[in-house]
Amino acid sequence: MVRILAIGDFHGKFPEKLKKEAEKVDFVLSTGDFGGSDRLLKIIFKYFYTDWTKVVGTKKAKELILEDYNSGKFILNKLGKLKTKVYTIHGNWDFEERKHKKRTGGLKLKKYSEIMRTKKNIFFLNKKLINIQGLKLYGFGGMVTSSIYLTRESGFDYKKQMRQRRMHNLEKKQLFKNAEKNIDILLAHYPPYGFFDIVKYKGENPMNGKHVGFKPYTEFIKKYQPRLFICGHMHEYQGIKKLGNTLIIATGSTKEGKAAIIEYPDNKKGKISVKFLN
Repeated sequence: MVRILAIGDFHGKFPEKLKKEAEKVDFVLSTGDFGGSDRLLKIIFKYFYTDWTKVVGTKKAKELILEDYNSGKFILNKLGKLKTKVYTIHGNWDFEERKHKKRTGGLKLKKYSEIMRTKKNIFFLNKKLINIQGLKLYGFGGMVTSSIYLTRESGFDYKKQMRQRRMHNLEKKQLFKNAEKNIDILLAHYPPYGFFDIVKYKGENPMNGKHVGFKPYTEFIKKYQPRLFICGHMHEYQGIKKLGNTLIIATGSTKEGKAAIIEYPDNKKGKISVKFLN
């Protein structure tokens, strides 16, 4: 039996109880989103369809971005001190895509994956298919294009919707590039469309009440039936749902002390056990 701790959505916090659990398992799987600034998040949601950096000014924007960035570095340093191996992807909130200038404020920040490479126990798996202790794991992280952004309902203009559609098609192509049957675990940041994906944010958020899952994940599950699909992103959810033979696990937010302990049997046909921490 392989024992796994599935965590994610740290947003600057790694509760002590989860650090202790991380030392008791065979390895840790992380869905990303290491850093976070509550101040920045509120501003981004308030000015969702405009350039928030212009609203607050360059100096304030850089201050907030650095606060966010450094909180993620803090988490990576904490993970790097664990005796357990950590296999991770990145989330939509992580500093990995330098092309998103509003995310970096023009600052030259080291990618989180570059920081990970300095940690002997952290392994970055984005868009990779690997074997870990006899389990076939497919990691697919980062920001993906939710279907809501492809419609008028998104609030985006036509040209931006077309850019989103092109990106969506590229992301789907990348996902299916490594597609194959008999995958034990697909580790993603976003949930699949229709599963743990309706926004129920307690504060101001223009996406409230809408589906923000990634449709190609749902298509992938239906076609290839990985035994487990592990996701984060949606802090509102923690639990299990099933699609065909695939168990879809929403880990819950590590920031809130939530995670999942998964016991994967040596016999591939045996029952998978999942216990949620909250």
